[in-house]
Amino acid sequence: MIKVFIKRIISLNIIFIFMMTIHRAIFMFYYFNFKDLTPYTDLIKAFILGFRYDCAVIAYINSLVTLSFIIFWFIDSKKLFIKFVKSLKYYYTIFFGIIISLLCIDFGFYSYFQNHINILIFGIFEDDTKALASTIYDNYPIFWVALGFVALYVLIYFVTKKIMETNISGFYYNKTKIGYKIFGALLVLSLNFIIARGSFGIFPLGVDNADLSQNTLINKIAINGIYTLQVAIEARSQEKNYDYINKMGYNKDNIAQAFSDYLNVDINSIDKDQPEQSMFRTTKYNKNIEDIKPNVIFIVMESLGTDLMHYNSNTFNVLGEFKKHLDQDTVFYKFIPSNMGTIGSLEGAITNILRLPLSRFLCQSKYAYNKYFFSGPMPYKNSGYETYFMYGGNTGWRNCSGYMPSLGFDNVLGEGQMSKEYERNQWGVYDEYLFDNIFETLKKNDNSKFIYVMTTSNHPPYSLPRNYKKPYPLEISKELEQNITGDMTFSKMRFATYQYSCQKVGEFLTKLKNSKFANNTIVAITGDHNFWITFTYLLEQKLDEQSVPFYLYIPNKLKPSKIDTTVVGSHTDILPTLYNLSLSNTKYWSMGQDLLADSAKNNIASNCEGIIMTKDNFVIYDFVLNKEKYYKWNKNKPREIVPCQQNQEHRNMVKHYKSGITIAYYMLNNAKAVAKSDLQIK
Repeated sequence: MIKVFIKRIISLNIIFIFMMTIHRAIFMFYYFNFKDLTPYTDLIKAFILGFRYDCAVIAYINSLVTLSFIIFWFIDSKKLFIKFVKSLKYYYTIFFGIIISLLCIDFGFYSYFQNHINILIFGIFEDDTKALASTIYDNYPIFWVALGFVALYVLIYFVTKKIMETNISGFYYNKTKIGYKIFGALLVLSLNFIIARGSFGIFPLGVDNADLSQNTLINKIAINGIYTLQVAIEARSQEKNYDYINKMGYNKDNIAQAFSDYLNVDINSIDKDQPEQSMFRTTKYNKNIEDIKPNVIFIVMESLGTDLMHYNSNTFNVLGEFKKHLDQDTVFYKFIPSNMGTIGSLEGAITNILRLPLSRFLCQSKYAYNKYFFSGPMPYKNSGYETYFMYGGNTGWRNCSGYMPSLGFDNVLGEGQMSKEYERNQWGVYDEYLFDNIFETLKKNDNSKFIYVMTTSNHPPYSLPRNYKKPYPLEISKELEQNITGDMTFSKMRFATYQYSCQKVGEFLTKLKNSKFANNTIVAITGDHNFWITFTYLLEQKLDEQSVPFYLYIPNKLKPSKIDTTVVGSHTDILPTLYNLSLSNTKYWSMGQDLLADSAKNNIASNCEGIIMTKDNFVIYDFVLNKEKYYKWNKNKPREIVPCQQNQEHRNMVKHYKSGITIAYYMLNNAKAVAKSDLQIK
């Protein structure tokens, strides 16, 4: 009986494994160019490792079946055993149906985030649910997808029934010696355990085993979304308990060491009781700033990635009117966002501290309503500015209506405060109307204003307002077409919305430069993250995978005589740069660097995705595994990286990153810093 049962279970599992392997092959051919998947020996290893991952997943599903089989075998009841076998068609339909469904979700997740399921998946439950549902409805054939899932479950049901219930009476033999039963039970349990563990080594098979090749694309083929989902769930469950200070190698009783390491100064210069005082800065006295008291507009644009800008041409014009301003003004291109998601970057750019890896977004955490002296608007608020947060969508999104006032914004405005005549998409008003509102806000009175803005138009489902006629061609070259992943029609619409957003921000800048605000307004523009759902990136293209631009319009009277735009930077560096451009003799606190200062040439830019870079070197740090890989910039291709041996600067970069994460966590949790500060919110 045991032989018959095992043979049928194996037959069923072979079918399931085959389906998962086919999914992996489809994933590979859909998302990657085969020429990029070298060396091919590593690709073969990836499929072998993928087979192990898939077998382990199925072994976990089989665990309950194995235990139940042994129980019913020892009970020795033919009637109960047959009922058990018949129940398997329901069991496998549910659980293997869930597995295939998750793999399909992972397939879609990768199309947007260029990675397997990770902690960002929880954003589905925390984002604007209505808008998200509408986006999914508009971008995917929901009816056919649902029908496909139904067909899948039906197929699994009938295949399982056919294999397991054919001649079911042949399963059972009344007389089996107890010794054979014990041996058989131990054998089946051992096999199931070994396959589920996936390894004969000290450690079971895990996501770190997928790091088998220097080619990260091959590594992504090996792993499956079930394993990465498990990691995401573990990270999510640990969010409340992560001791970032300990994980980064520091001691809360000697937190001054982190400040010393981050600032690269002697620890004796750090106040042991108030180490945060070491990071206060004061802008220089500037008579022009005193006279002008410039407005500051800080715009974070949805999906304004740098990578697509490189393809801009007369025949593929994605930049529109923004192009002339990029050429005329100051732009930093070796620049990375705080996070790969919108809200993480929006927070990271305005809080003046590094975003914590794998942490819950502040706006939806226990920190949401705390008032911190180091928040971005505070130096402006304390200097008499009116402070505005302006969002093209609903301010209920991610609790912005509650979180932004706690940061120090006097006014929080969303689509609900804008004209109902404005045309909208699923996420809010189109960008042109948002820019109109910025301009109208500038005209309200003569008070100096700090306006922090988030746009929405360049977001799925990539629709355009009815009155917009593409003013420039978007002819896709062969070079560009070769790099496009997925559906071409979808990509074309993606390019059109990118063009629309760039065109409208360009028109806004033109309007501002031709107005009375040209001489008393500074404009900073960046993206929340790169341009997703279109390209696949090789490891050496890690910067292009993540980079966003940092654009600055500075009135002539305020513009420094010399600016080095080759320095590296991140979202954390934007506010200190703006403070020094717009505020005279003003105290501020920030973890970032003024990118216009001479010291910026030694800047270390980083983000919570584990990217750390300087003008010479590059590190990719894995927060979960606490491991790093070392690179330098490619001399022949300045935006690409190549592996290299660890050097002293690499060590300094990692120390800077770890100490920065420690300081950010300390600042969020140290109420004493707020109580003793002279910059606390009034």
